[in-house]
Amino acid sequence: MYKQISVGTRLGSMLLDHFFMTMVAMVFSLPGMISTFAGTFEVTHEQQSIDFFGGTFLYVNLIGFALYFCKDCINGQSIAKRILKLQVVDNETGLAASPLKCLVRNLSIVLWPIEALISLTNTSRRLGDRIAGTKLVVFDGAIEQSRINISQVLIPMVIAYGLMILLMLPFKAMMPAVEHRKIDFIESSYNDQSSKEAEKLFADSLGQYLTASIRVYDQVQNSPSKYISVIIQLNENYLESDQDFERIESLTKPVLFSKFPEKTFVGQIKYVYKTSGSMQTTIVPVTWTHENQESI
Repeated sequence: MYKQISVGTRLGSMLLDHFFMTMVAMVFSLPGMISTFAGTFEVTHEQQSIDFFGGTFLYVNLIGFALYFCKDCINGQSIAKRILKLQVVDNETGLAASPLKCLVRNLSIVLWPIEALISLTNTSRRLGDRIAGTKLVVFDGAIEQSRINISQVLIPMVIAYGLMILLMLPFKAMMPAVEHRKIDFIESSYNDQSSKEAEKLFADSLGQYLTASIRVYDQVQNSPSKYISVIIQLNENYLESDQDFERIESLTKPVLFSKFPEKTFVGQIKYVYKTSGSMQTTIVPVTWTHENQESI
């Protein structure tokens, strides 16, 4: 006969599990975070794209979420359950629940408000336990524990990871990662002379306001247009208000169009104001179908 688990212990287990597994999940988020922060103050001509799901690092992040759902797969005990001397067992045999049952049990965590309410009334069997055929008990060291089978633990991990990917696919379809499609220009068509001439034109016309870095490519895949990337380094912050930005934009675009007529090129104009401790960026794609504007 197992000891009754108190409500406080049960809720404490849930909170500790969430805390520890969130910390574990964050470890797998670090590569994406480091990559993002590393490029925070870097200004390049690379075409801007937004990936709301973390790009390729998404698949690393999902490992953390998969581990969350598999937290009890080793001997029916997560980190918190080991600390609090609790264990998930098979409701029929009383032995440590199989890794697969632990995974099924934890999938209902997404319904955490319901699970929390059920746990207040039944500290041994929440909704996930009823689905998986398990229960939570006080760990009994006198009961012989089965040896850990690595393959049995890996199978739920693979299943959980696959489920994470499947769940993300509809969201990626509804919200495309790339807000502005990248333009396939031909690298070898870079026109150094035209680029320097355009930079000098900006220096002569607007040197008191800004410094321009320009890259001109004469060829774009499947298009007669040029590709032009412009970085405008502002001497003062004209990005704080729409009125100030409209003013600086009204000065820079005519200069650019005086050398490269409208609708003869595509590309982007990146306005940057940078100080020692911060950087503001506004990117205006040039596509001639609509004028989007994105601030960072």
